[in-house]
Amino acid sequence: MQPTLPDHSWLLGNLITVGKIMAKYPEDVHGQLMPDFLARDYPELAELGLCYIDLWPISWPMLATFHPDIAAQFTQETSRPKHEIIRGQFRPLTGLKDLVLSEGAFWKKWRATFNPGFSTQNITALVPEFIEEALIWKKYLQGIAQDGRVVPLEDCVMKATCDIIGRSVLGISLGIQTGVDDKIFPTLKSAISMLVTDWSPHQWGRLLNPFRQSRLASLNRQLRSQLQPLIEAQLQNHERSEGPKTVNGLAIRTYMKEYGSGGSSGGTIDTEFLDVTIENLKIFLFAGHDTTASTLCFAYNYLYQHPDVLAKLRLEHDEVLGTDPTDATRRISETPTLLNQLSYTTAIVKETLRLQPPIGSCREGSPAFFLRHPETGQQLPTDGFILFSASKATHRNAKFWSEPDKFMPERWLDLAVHKNAFRPFELGPRGCIGQELALTELRLLLAMTVRELEIVPAYKEKDEVLLGYQAYQAQMPGELTAHPSKGMPVTVKLRKVGNAKE
Repeated sequence: MQPTLPDHSWLLGNLITVGKIMAKYPEDVHGQLMPDFLARDYPELAELGLCYIDLWPISWPMLATFHPDIAAQFTQETSRPKHEIIRGQFRPLTGLKDLVLSEGAFWKKWRATFNPGFSTQNITALVPEFIEEALIWKKYLQGIAQDGRVVPLEDCVMKATCDIIGRSVLGISLGIQTGVDDKIFPTLKSAISMLVTDWSPHQWGRLLNPFRQSRLASLNRQLRSQLQPLIEAQLQNHERSEGPKTVNGLAIRTYMKEYGSGGSSGGTIDTEFLDVTIENLKIFLFAGHDTTASTLCFAYNYLYQHPDVLAKLRLEHDEVLGTDPTDATRRISETPTLLNQLSYTTAIVKETLRLQPPIGSCREGSPAFFLRHPETGQQLPTDGFILFSASKATHRNAKFWSEPDKFMPERWLDLAVHKNAFRPFELGPRGCIGQELALTELRLLLAMTVRELEIVPAYKEKDEVLLGYQAYQAQMPGELTAHPSKGMPVTVKLRKVGNAKE
């Protein structure tokens, strides 16, 4: 059987078929869920684990795979270049000088430069600084609990994660949560709102805006002017800095050793380092703030909907962090490695990422590159296609996951997961450099809140439901990646502090 959709049109490709399937789901559902929906409607494609999809005239043709061992062929065994659909999005923002979009020797050089700062050991050492930002966010939630408002949870979490990224990369608070800085976050979000992913109808407002390119260029200059002084200050002071090293601090050390004048730690930093660091800070802020925030929102939603899981989580925090929740922050700050002992917390984070992965990877096909089906041996041409590692569909593939639509953190405690099947950060050499930072943030923010606060989803009864939940991955106005529908409206309640067993 050929892994193609039926009823192909020479004029509209597979758009009619895809449109009929997407019409069964909420109107605002994010496009990255489309391969999962196709697999549900066409079980034979789900069995094969891939599908050729012709999206003319709104996007490039796609080979979407939801078989982990096929995705591994273009991300792990061979790391194919990123596709123009992704490169075109971010070229106006970073000039492709960032770790997500760059290729070849340039990428290898800068990945090696930034790797030390994102190591598990270094991120763990920075946890006390992350706590300072997390406490600001927690205080905000406590204020929400006192006045009883309904708020979009994701908004405040995105600001907190941006400030945590500032701590990890620069060693300073960007002041986004407190309003000390009222420029970086709005400029970043405005720039994101100008980026275009394809030519689908929800993008037409941006595509037809005659001032989009000039506005985006202006925002990019503003963002650069806002970030450059922060990096220059760090360059001037890095030798005098004490305590844990930031991502940039270790990058400076690595760069000076390898490429600085004289090839020693006494070398100087050239303009290339400043330029590339600015572009990467943009992408760290973009890639890190909303995906981590979205994951945390979905985690709170699952915990509320599954009180048995929430009870087990609170019990683990009692056992590892002590029975006094108000003392947990001090204990984590003094011994950050305690976060690594939160195995059930980690299982909840992983299960949330399995069900709601941030985004799949889009790679480039070529005339000489063929995929091979691991079970049938069929050779699959890739020339002219986006090679889409559809992580959402892979994570819901019943061939590799029992009860794939069920929120079941316990599945992570027996370690019986197919080696390539879990890929929220993508696998292979181009896997997300910030995944340890994201996992640490998520464990920390859960540990600081779930015993003292009750996060209660506040969707309206009329709000749509997808696969059993009102919180689903949606295409939100002004955003690129998937976000919780309606920004995850919540109320917050203060809990009586006490032992989780009570």
